[in-house]
Amino acid sequence: MVVADRFDDEGCSGATFDRPSLQRLLSLIRSGGGDRVVVHRLDRLSHNLRHFVTLLQEYRNHDVALTIVAAPLLRVAAFDQMMLSVMASFAEFDRDMTASRIAEARAYLKANGRRVADTVPFGHTAGPRTKQLVVIPEEGEIVMRMFQ
Repeated sequence: MVVADRFDDEGCSGATFDRPSLQRLLSLIRSGGGDRVVVHRLDRLSHNLRHFVTLLQEYRNHDVALTIVAAPLLRVAAFDQMMLSVMASFAEFDRDMTASRIAEARAYLKANGRRVADTVPFGHTAGPRTKQLVVIPEEGEIVMRMFQ
């Protein structure tokens, strides 16, 4: 049976298990509403090895197959399961490395008194203490006219 729904959790991190669409998918599986989950890449399913193992066990408990479009040869053999675990470990590692680089970049900007967010848009300045956007009255009027 093909389910027309997509289970995309836009704006939610794959590092968490508490994602609305993932929970909806699990409810469907537990109710017998599907026999296969298809994802483009493994890291679209989870960025956490423990969560991935939990999901895989949940799929097995309900006779649900997992198809990874970018790795179509991986099935249910022991070697394939080991490879899936290695891939899930790399997904978690990549997420941790990205988070670390972002934290380092933010700390550097903050230590040097620079704005952590994107560039300051026309009509605004960054407040000297908080770095929050502050409207420059003369330029703010120009921006208002542009949008009128």
